[in-house]
Amino acid sequence: MSTQSVILLLILLVFPFFTASSKHSPLPKDRQACKREEIRFISDKYQFYEDPVQLTFDSGMSLNQVLVTRILEEECGLRDKKVYNSYRRWKRSTTSRGKFSFQNYFMDFYQKSEKVLKPDLLKGIKNVVDHLKHIKPTMQRVKSAGTGKFFNRMWRDLEELKLESNDEHFDLMLEQTIRTSLQMLIGYEELSEPLLYHPNILDQIKRRIPITNGKLLSEVTVSDVKCHQHYRDSQVVLLMKLKIPVVEKKTIDKCDDIGIISHNSYQYYELPTATFPHNGNIFKVDFEQCASEDFVFCPFGALRPTECSKENLSGCSLERRINPTEIFRELQNGFAVYGSFTQVITRKDAQISRWFVSPNRLHHIIPQSGETILIDGNELTQMTHSKMTVINEM
Repeated sequence: MSTQSVILLLILLVFPFFTASSKHSPLPKDRQACKREEIRFISDKYQFYEDPVQLTFDSGMSLNQVLVTRILEEECGLRDKKVYNSYRRWKRSTTSRGKFSFQNYFMDFYQKSEKVLKPDLLKGIKNVVDHLKHIKPTMQRVKSAGTGKFFNRMWRDLEELKLESNDEHFDLMLEQTIRTSLQMLIGYEELSEPLLYHPNILDQIKRRIPITNGKLLSEVTVSDVKCHQHYRDSQVVLLMKLKIPVVEKKTIDKCDDIGIISHNSYQYYELPTATFPHNGNIFKVDFEQCASEDFVFCPFGALRPTECSKENLSGCSLERRINPTEIFRELQNGFAVYGSFTQVITRKDAQISRWFVSPNRLHHIIPQSGETILIDGNELTQMTHSKMTVINEM
């Protein structure tokens, strides 16, 4: 074999190695500015628990048992519906100024029910809505804060809730909310908030998943909804299956590339906010779809495979800033800072410290918890759990 042939063979053998290395080039450890966070997520939308549950409205509930039982019997077709005259004289209500307004929720709930129910079933709730619009024309969209707490208390402590609400239309709105919720459940297997927070349903759910995150709770659905009348006491109940998602828990890395100064330019890779390995792939997290309420929950669509991560830069975009005079870039953990300054001042409470640094060098600065960084008139603050100030020259 000739010398040229040997050289060509070596090139062919070595080239794939370099190609593979470049395709899976990780970000050097000293350029990673990371913090860790725990999330709960749904990795498979077709994987869920199916738990049978029986929905009853017995004397143990705070609500009027006779009223709710009558509504259930009517919606199950076991009793003729009565027509109730709601066109009495209406007065302006005084609603509470707290975070949750039942009137606001009721108006919002009507808009949701319009998308589900047929026009003939919407007459009752629309009648109440029309009157509420007449007496209170400037209704605002409901705030989600307090919704779960409100309906939880509705089933357990209604009288106190009514006193706090101070709304003479409370009973009428409540009756129509329950009726519409049952219509959506029986006819369309839609589980709305008033029934989601019923003790029978909520107690079954919390055996499988935490119930303190409203977005996670809203992932619970129902199937096989049936009306059932006991033969002994003629009590009417609803039988159904709860479809509760299987939720996983992971600790994820939220990272940024600190970057480097090279050839008169500041260069860094643009990384996803957070990534984690799962089932042999790297996934990125879209936190705009997640909800932070007691803990961070991310629905199925918030997680997607990615070719860009700190483990593999091949799919990442390289950002460049040519001839920068100064850089103040906030990272997931700390700041990337560059400029002609020669000192960094830190302030925490009444204590001030000075750090002398080399000018025109890129630095990674992590402030101590509760500390402010002062550089040439710029104030940098960040919520960290660091017990000390960290200043590293890159």
